[in-house]
Amino acid sequence: MIPTLLKENQNHIVRPEKLMSSDPSFGLGALAAQALHAQATRPAYVVTIFDTEEVMKTNYPSLNPATFQPFGGHYIIHFGKMVTFDGKPPNQIVVIAFDSIANAQAWRASGAFRETYDVKKIANVRAFAVEGSQ
Repeated sequence: MIPTLLKENQNHIVRPEKLMSSDPSFGLGALAAQALHAQATRPAYVVTIFDTEEVMKTNYPSLNPATFQPFGGHYIIHFGKMVTFDGKPPNQIVVIAFDSIANAQAWRASGAFRETYDVKKIANVRAFAVEGSQ
């Protein structure tokens, strides 16, 4: 049951849906607010591409959930089966989702990341973050 409202200085009762539909800017304002919220909270994905099997034997941060879970990260792709369509495929790929690009950057700058990051192996690894769509 929808409650009714008494419009001020009038003798008739108006249902809430009539009030909202009589003002088209109400709907536009709600859509604009939703769009602004969506822009501020776009998810981010850290993609790590491993080009050689040797790198897989290290404790690279993308392979250690304990380093990224405190920042809200979770695996989207973790060594799944690959089918090549174009070009040479990498040895393996890992994709980690975060709530925002800021959380992905915070993970990258964290002590946990730095402790497991082997600078000697970076020639065989490509990693980047990209914002997703809402």
